[in-house]
Amino acid sequence: MRDSVTLTKPNANWDVNYRTAFVGGMLIVAFHAIRLNTSWNAAKEWEMSQLFTLPAGLEAAFEVHCAAVSNSSVGLHGVDVQAAGNSIALRSSAKMTIGKGGWVEGCITVPL
Repeated sequence: MRDSVTLTKPNANWDVNYRTAFVGGMLIVAFHAIRLNTSWNAAKEWEMSQLFTLPAGLEAAFEVHCAAVSNSSVGLHGVDVQAAGNSIALRSSAKMTIGKGGWVEGCITVPL
């Protein structure tokens, strides 16, 4: 039985430190991400920037969103974290920017 999961980080524009726990069919992911290389400029709400891919064989049973905390241009709560399918991604909650060196942190529970 697993007690943690190693995630793939497919986006070179984010340096992500994370921890996972696998409990009773739920994957809990806590993360702190720092923006590298370029700013993330979301032109409208719900634009996406992927953070993780779940390992083969693991997939969210249904789509989940949780509020994250960031230093985005619209303030502390300009970003949500979303799990859908085998992807965990950031979603903008409005037109906003996270500049190079900006940060996002949060936690999401993914039903598997």
